[in-house]
Amino acid sequence: MQQRKQFEYIKVYWNHTCQEDPIVLFYEVDPEQERYATRLTEIFRDRRAIPVVEPGFAFITEAPVPPVEEINQKENRDDFYAEIISKEEFEAVYGSAIYQGDIRFPAPDV
Repeated sequence: MQQRKQFEYIKVYWNHTCQEDPIVLFYEVDPEQERYATRLTEIFRDRRAIPVVEPGFAFITEAPVPPVEEINQKENRDDFYAEIISKEEFEAVYGSAIYQGDIRFPAPDV
């Protein structure tokens, strides 16, 4: 019996002013494949949830997704904030057209 693959699910807030770019990203990361993402949903300012699809490719990111601890390092803190989420939260967002969650960039720890 083959063991079921374990993915890591990450929610990344992106703090920027460009209206065309997403502000929250939901990743399904494969730790066994150098941390490339297998699925991704982008959330925009108007709360649209757009899954990224790359037909014919096993991964949807061009580079590995860093661990949450690396994303949250002090030098990145003004631009990015990441947290581990559950598979259920990822699936709910991946299957939605509109994101109902909070899109505000988290306040930095003081």
